[in-house]
Amino acid sequence: MEELNRNANAVFLNETLFDGQTEQGVELDHVLPDYYPEIFRILKCCLTPMVISSAVSGNKLMLDGIVLIRVLYLEENSTALHCVEQRYTWSKTVDISARPEGLCGEPVVTVTPKVDYCNCRAVSSRRIDVRGAISCRILVTCPAKFTLPAIPDGVQVLSRNYTASSEPICSDRQITVREDIETGASGIEYIVSCDASPKLDDVRIIANKAVIKGTVTVTALYGLHTDEHAGCDDLEKMTADIPVSQIVDMPGLTDQHSCQPELIVRSCELQPKPDSGILSCEILLECRCTASTESTAAIPCDLYSTDYECEFATEQIKLPLNRRAISGQVPVKCSMTCDSGEISSVWDCRSTVTSLMCRPDPGNGLLVTGQVCVQAVGRASGNVPFFAEKQEAFEQVIPAQNVTQDTISACRAAVGDTGFAIRQDGGLDVTARLDITGELSENQQVMAVSSISVREDKPKERSDEFALRICYTSGESCWDIAKRCNTTVDAIMCENNIDDREAELSGMVIIPIV
Repeated sequence: MEELNRNANAVFLNETLFDGQTEQGVELDHVLPDYYPEIFRILKCCLTPMVISSAVSGNKLMLDGIVLIRVLYLEENSTALHCVEQRYTWSKTVDISARPEGLCGEPVVTVTPKVDYCNCRAVSSRRIDVRGAISCRILVTCPAKFTLPAIPDGVQVLSRNYTASSEPICSDRQITVREDIETGASGIEYIVSCDASPKLDDVRIIANKAVIKGTVTVTALYGLHTDEHAGCDDLEKMTADIPVSQIVDMPGLTDQHSCQPELIVRSCELQPKPDSGILSCEILLECRCTASTESTAAIPCDLYSTDYECEFATEQIKLPLNRRAISGQVPVKCSMTCDSGEISSVWDCRSTVTSLMCRPDPGNGLLVTGQVCVQAVGRASGNVPFFAEKQEAFEQVIPAQNVTQDTISACRAAVGDTGFAIRQDGGLDVTARLDITGELSENQQVMAVSSISVREDKPKERSDEFALRICYTSGESCWDIAKRCNTTVDAIMCENNIDDREAELSGMVIIPIV
């Protein structure tokens, strides 16, 4: 029990405005231009969803995005690969909770898109019909301010000390990075797939600014140009690291703040330059940075007045405690075959993580579950190109200390590496390494006094006939006795030679009248 600073103060929380998902259909009816060969067989249709922008207005969340549609196909009597790329734009409005009173700052929107399904068929030799759907996992949070009431003079207060965060300093901005990537190829016909993974390398704090340095690793699979015929006989894979640096204005930022930056890839597009092995890369990045400090806040949970009747209201708040980072690796293995026969060579094997879930496993750590979508493209028996895909579920515990049922986790997964080996029977063994990172914390439920009203028109009855009373108690604290007998804790401790405010008293206690 502590004496409370009688000036009004505040603690800052993180309120969730929306935690759910939305779905978006994808429909495309495409007629091939005249310079494309006719379709004989469709190998694969791939959807790549991206959320370009998000904005909150009132109780509405507006999302704008694109879906890159790539169709790999073969023409008749040929094993050369052809690729058709189209762009599907979409917009979505999602109803979220209206911002309640006490919220400060702008909402933080986190959107993770994924492909639910994709169906593609050739309506004719020159017409493609694509039907699919994507879904977006959405989390909208906002910093909230809980103002502690000013305590009038003469009011006795029971307060508890908790670790609380200061008002967060937030910055969220989009940046565009452009780079020409030299692949060494004689000529690039088209892009089959493209992935971009951001990594933070360094964060430095200068007065009112954060200097962020990182790297975006771009991985792409592309078709090599050939002069003999249309299409590509071979595909090739490339990887390039593109440096990123940004100075973020954050008024009020000092060395005392804990700064948590994050780089989010909104989109990554590659365009091959004609008759060269150069790829023009354009990356749209969201640079999100949050900074705060931690301090001890004395939060009132009970009070009374020795002079007047007193009324007060309480509110339950959730304070995040014991924030700590967590990281681990999850290996995922699967076996694949292709319908075209035995696999003879593989151009590329890639994996993506979907349906990631993390939940506490008390005594062991964090239970991570989800699915990995593995895709392989290459040649099978008879030099026939193939495209194989498989979903593989995974479940593994990442060791972590002090994990309970009340532990809250916020985790992310990135594919660190995907390796493969061709078996003697023509099948494919694939091993993917997932890098799991995140943050753990506990929410402590705290009952806090939110408002106070001292009824000065209703003074408490007092008796001047005696200065002391004797009370017999069993297992009561100094606060309980002082409130019941309308005296102060300090007076009881002084009169009974008590040093510990939290001690439970039993037996005879002298009650001084104040």
